[in-house]
Amino acid sequence: MIDVVVLTSDRVLNRPWIWGLLAAAAVLWPARLSGPFDGVPLDGAAEAVVVGVTMPALLWFHGRFLTTRFAHACVIALVVWKAVTAVAVTPDGWCVRFLPSAPLVKDATGAPHSWDLRADWRAADPVCSAIMTRPYTRLSEFPVWFFNLPPPNDSWPGPRDRPPGATLAMSVDGALRARSPGVLHVAIGPDMTAAVRIDDDTPLAEATRGGITLTPGVHRIRIDTTLTGDQWRFEPFWNGADLWSASLATVTSPSRFDRAVRPWGKWVAAVLVVAFTLAWLASAIARIRDADVLTWTICAAAWIGLLAALGHDQLARWSIVALVGATLVRVPARLRNVFGAFVLIGIPWLTFVAVLSVPDAGRVRLYDVGNDYWMFQRFAYRIVMQGYWLEGGSPTFWFQPFYRWIVGVLHVCFGDSSVGEMYWDGACLLSMALFAFHVTKVFAGFRWGVAAAVMTLAVFALGTTWRYMGFGLSEITSAGLLSLAALFTLRSRNDRWRAAFMAGILATVAFYTRLNNLPMAFAVAVFALPTGVPARRAFMPSAWLHRTAWSTAPTVCATLCAGLLLFAWRTWHYTGVFSLLYGTQASRLAIWRPGLSLPSYLQAIASSVMMVLTMNDPPRFDARALPVLAGALVSLLAVAGVPRLRDLPAGPVLFCLAGISGSLLARGEAYSGRFSIHLIGVTSALVTCTAAFLCKAPFTRSTSSSS
Repeated sequence: MIDVVVLTSDRVLNRPWIWGLLAAAAVLWPARLSGPFDGVPLDGAAEAVVVGVTMPALLWFHGRFLTTRFAHACVIALVVWKAVTAVAVTPDGWCVRFLPSAPLVKDATGAPHSWDLRADWRAADPVCSAIMTRPYTRLSEFPVWFFNLPPPNDSWPGPRDRPPGATLAMSVDGALRARSPGVLHVAIGPDMTAAVRIDDDTPLAEATRGGITLTPGVHRIRIDTTLTGDQWRFEPFWNGADLWSASLATVTSPSRFDRAVRPWGKWVAAVLVVAFTLAWLASAIARIRDADVLTWTICAAAWIGLLAALGHDQLARWSIVALVGATLVRVPARLRNVFGAFVLIGIPWLTFVAVLSVPDAGRVRLYDVGNDYWMFQRFAYRIVMQGYWLEGGSPTFWFQPFYRWIVGVLHVCFGDSSVGEMYWDGACLLSMALFAFHVTKVFAGFRWGVAAAVMTLAVFALGTTWRYMGFGLSEITSAGLLSLAALFTLRSRNDRWRAAFMAGILATVAFYTRLNNLPMAFAVAVFALPTGVPARRAFMPSAWLHRTAWSTAPTVCATLCAGLLLFAWRTWHYTGVFSLLYGTQASRLAIWRPGLSLPSYLQAIASSVMMVLTMNDPPRFDARALPVLAGALVSLLAVAGVPRLRDLPAGPVLFCLAGISGSLLARGEAYSGRFSIHLIGVTSALVTCTAAFLCKAPFTRSTSSSS
């Protein structure tokens, strides 16, 4: 009995997801020693890409590496090193504290927060708004994301609430250890003034001119600056070199142990993370183990990445279409699954996303006020930095609910930069593409599935939807979560109740993220139907009843219903009204209104549906939207029983129609194309299945693994 318990315990502790969580905590944990891969905020281009793109992709598609002893050793070593240094080492960097001329946000009691967990991020009045460990060469490099916040009256920021009209006081405080006599010089921008105190002495201005000569030893440095306009710069130099690499600069006076552990100590975390990542990549390559597939992937990723790096964004987006060439690659049977599709299509796609967003790493984005994406940003600050985790920034959800929490978590990881939203959107779109791949592969085979995945990404990249990539809206997230929910539902058919439960959770969060997608969230359950059931038999229970995964649909729907009850309870908690839609824009955007004539009602429905299917508002023909329009059409024709089309798979057909049904009840407005995103994946799959059927391609209901 004891042996059984020990074996079970070992099996549980060796699960990839457990080590994945531990690895994420170890890598993201803010290090006391500043250097490459020093944890959050991920404000360097290399660490943003490796930790924000490469590692999550490896975790999802090759998590088995985390069960190896080498992975365990790296993760444990990193945790131990950061734990030891957290106790024994003085933090690198200088304390930066901002004081605006007027309060910036409701319920603020002191200095504003930057998105920096190394500072006093939970304090109502932080001593440090941020920790400075790098030079600020322009306004976008200063940790002043808080200029996106509304004034205390919750109105829109005025001209004097953000640069160039704002006036901001900034104090920088820390210790500097000079090993030998040297000169401290601080370069500032033309719209700044500064006074420097050395060891609490009289303020001096020489440091910003020719510099101040310091004697050997540890000196307390305080620099008080005033910032106006938008020509900002703050670069400390030691003997003409970058201060952060040429000397020891810490928040407080360094101890003997601090001096002993530097400068080599900052490389420990970097060596562990790089070794861990390279070994993980090598393990993934060994799993691929096919020259043709590797050659295609490397060439495709290099080509698209090069175009993006050179600024040829339009050509890079058109190159997404060229990924259809992957259908010509000879792929071994063991890679004809979701993992193989990720290697062929997903890696070039993520390379494109990563390279395109490199300039945004460590840079602040000031959002246009009053827009939906600006509202999500301000709500995210209220949730994370001010502690309103349940309220979510507002008692009711006039703006879509859950995305604001996602924004907050992304800022925790990537700091003031919004680069995390670009990565997140890229991952959600990839999940849509892989959903289209899987659905099509089951019906028409692997190569057609690859074509469906490429079509999904191409429609988004070339259509009116591209402008929303990393834009900060909720539609891409909701669509990606729905796609994941559908994939988990398909996986749960093999008596995996945990997968069904996860599908329900994902469908619930997709609804929270975009309330309009409730019909599609429930429709996730249709993938409990046998994958071979055609649309013509969808309404003939006798044809599929005995082959349906009965544990799946109830689990998904019950989980979703529980989520709806929790959502309504939260509304009741803050308003006294137990409702899903109270305080939202449902009544304002509803198509049916009292007194509306039947012709006007039908015209409004037609306009709403066509706005979604043409990806334009007002509706108009757009060749780039043809896959969405065609996919919706074949769904209707399949349900209507049109010969040949009625043999399309019932699951995707019903899923597509559920996605369209939301536009029968409410019509969105603004941001043309955003209301079509949730349909791109499933319509691309249906169009590809139709093409395969009309081409009389062999229908291979593959049972190969989908992961």
